[in-house]
Amino acid sequence: MLKDKFVLGIIIVTIIVLVGGVIFASKMGSSSPSDANSSIPVSDEQKKLLEVVSDDYIKGNKDASVTLVEYLDFECEACGAYYPLVKQLSEEFKNDVRFVNRYFPLPGHKNGLPAALAVEAAGKQGKYWEMHNILFDNQKSWGEKQSPDPAIFEGYAKQIGLNMEQYKKDVVSKEVKERVDRDKNAGIRLGVSGTPTFFLNGEKIPNPKTAEDFKTFINAAILKAPKPSGQPLGEKVHEHADFALFINGEKTLLQSRPEFFEKDPDIHSHKDTEEVIHKHKTGVTLGQLIDSWKTNLPQKVEWYLNGSKQDKDWRQYEFKDLDRILLSFSDSGFSPTSKQVSEITDRACVYSEKCPERGKPPTENCVGGLGTDCL
Repeated sequence: MLKDKFVLGIIIVTIIVLVGGVIFASKMGSSSPSDANSSIPVSDEQKKLLEVVSDDYIKGNKDASVTLVEYLDFECEACGAYYPLVKQLSEEFKNDVRFVNRYFPLPGHKNGLPAALAVEAAGKQGKYWEMHNILFDNQKSWGEKQSPDPAIFEGYAKQIGLNMEQYKKDVVSKEVKERVDRDKNAGIRLGVSGTPTFFLNGEKIPNPKTAEDFKTFINAAILKAPKPSGQPLGEKVHEHADFALFINGEKTLLQSRPEFFEKDPDIHSHKDTEEVIHKHKTGVTLGQLIDSWKTNLPQKVEWYLNGSKQDKDWRQYEFKDLDRILLSFSDSGFSPTSKQVSEITDRACVYSEKCPERGKPPTENCVGGLGTDCL
């Protein structure tokens, strides 16, 4: 009899262990399970949906050749399980990977959409990551409620120091809802049906079961990715663009800020050449220009090219001769007015000598550097 009870006890313990293992594995799995152990390429059309745009929320190296895009739902328990892991990876690979977050609130999660709207409203005040983190840190206290409670999200908004009057306007605004919907609609076109869903350099990867599995995927992508060179190797050119810079709603004159000019031999401004930027090699980008300043700028960016607002990644843009560019950096939701956009200077043609009737350009004092010369 004792022997039978002992055997029965072993069987029960074994079942408990197996069930526990299944539950743990499901926590680290997706709502859209995949049996594949390798990544799944997407079509060229779908890859366009994965291109990083100017208002994406990014951690890590913004110019990295490896990009991890995560579609997430703040109420999703699996997303909550991956949250500390992705946070750890974003620190460990901060120099090699660009980590991008996108909204994908699931219809079955009653708090998923309100949470996404709250995070986007915080993002408009430059505090996306603070709201992102506080929601995941407290997911168990709000995620299982049967109906959304705006007061809970308002409480978190106060904790992270948001302007509450602005937050309450933004969280119910059409603009915030459209921003969340844009991410979700792109996700649907990419075949996302559950969360989290990860895309690594344009390929959908199965949700890794462990941290080591995740690192294996990332390290493989880093090895495959082209290595950026320290110095652009493009052809010599001498092109110019009119450039307007706004910081927290105030127009900043380049020639009034010594830290903004003559820092990079290939793309820069001069203290004596008005609101004009200069390009001396092909392949250089606006990101390279801003990075050369080595100054801390607000995180929210809005930019215009030749009078039109842009969605593509401004950091990767290589300006063309006579472009007219406006870059606005702000901690809030500031947007340049149409009047400010229209008032971008029109002097680049003088420096490129494309409008001789307006006179000759002043002499430029070039930036010196190894491997460079003055044109």
